[in-house]
Amino acid sequence: MRLTMGAVSVRTGELKYFDSRDAPLGIDHVMASAALPPAFAAVRIDGEAYWDGGVYSNTPIEAVLDDQPRRSSVVFAVNVWQPTGAEPKSIWEVMGRQKDIQYASRADTHIARQKELHQLRHVIRELAKHLPESKRERTDCRELAAYGCGTTMQIVRLLAPTLDTEDFLKDIDFSSAGISERWKAGLRDAQQMIESAPWNKPVDPLEGLVVHELSARTGMRVRET
Repeated sequence: MRLTMGAVSVRTGELKYFDSRDAPLGIDHVMASAALPPAFAAVRIDGEAYWDGGVYSNTPIEAVLDDQPRRSSVVFAVNVWQPTGAEPKSIWEVMGRQKDIQYASRADTHIARQKELHQLRHVIRELAKHLPESKRERTDCRELAAYGCGTTMQIVRLLAPTLDTEDFLKDIDFSSAGISERWKAGLRDAQQMIESAPWNKPVDPLEGLVVHELSARTGMRVRET
């Protein structure tokens, strides 16, 4: 089984993916990908200090969507915090709400970008079909047509419910009770989505990316980005 883990360089601020396809992974790679400051110290790999990749991108779905070669996939993306919420009324609620937004903000922009890219790839594929046979064989036309593809990416977003016990320290809550509550909530939502299996429904031929979202606030829906 292939494993990819992201960590961000403390020195450069750049996100790096460690991939078992490219090189062996060890315990240091796992620890670096989970070294969330300030609770945990940075972990050194080849002399470079790394923090948890969530400091840069908490839901790095681009690691899958930009992978080569491209192939149709069902991608489960789990948000451990609820991106939508009530307006905070106290400084403690402000601190908690800030973390909700901080850890969820990049997912929407990644999905919007990928949706546009995949749609353009499908458009290129369809346009290439209309070229005369003589032009399809030209080197320049083949190179341009290679930018198109027919893959369909199904993004399954699970947005964790807001738990009654969580507060502004929730991102460093590693208590047995806190972990158990989130584990149960994630299992319940994952089972509901798998039973529904919305990715088996027909998709528009020009639609390269479809988002299926399950949230305690809005229920299950196909999301338009």
